[in-house]
Amino acid sequence: MIAFERSFDYELIRSILTHPRLWKYLSDDYSPAPGDFYPQEHPSIWYVIVRDVHEKSADLLGLWMFVPQNGVCWEVHTALLPCAWGERGQLAARLLPTWIWYASHCRRIVTNVPASNRLALHFAYRAGMKVFGVNEASYLKNGVLLDQVMLGISRPDQLPPIEAGEAQERTEEREEEVCQPQSLHRS
Repeated sequence: MIAFERSFDYELIRSILTHPRLWKYLSDDYSPAPGDFYPQEHPSIWYVIVRDVHEKSADLLGLWMFVPQNGVCWEVHTALLPCAWGERGQLAARLLPTWIWYASHCRRIVTNVPASNRLALHFAYRAGMKVFGVNEASYLKNGVLLDQVMLGISRPDQLPPIEAGEAQERTEEREEEVCQPQSLHRS
């Protein structure tokens, strides 16, 4: 079953964001070295940890970071660990909006994806996000100034019920992926 929880465990958050396989995708030319990076600690920022929970253990899949632009429009940043690359991560991304709408005042989720990152764009489309604009020359990576595609998804007028059983069934249908079990970190 896919499970979400807001976390204030900044060491866990830092370990995900600086994971060697993720850092190159999450950082830009002005980011510090991974060893010098620390996540922002502010009560308005929501770090949402995602796990695939089994009967006796839970696989840590990664996190989403939500930064409010105002009371109802929140910008999201994705950091999924390699064990979540594929259908398991995609399932979590499809379930996340309903969870955040129930758990917060958020009514619109937006994100910016470098136009050159086709994999991330495809991931966002499959999660239900739609393009609403382009932020030209707004991201510097490896000395190249890139456009960012602006995507978003709005809360529907009627929220669907959270169906944990459906998430469990769909997770079990996926192909087995290698993922190191992690102990549950409670915050």
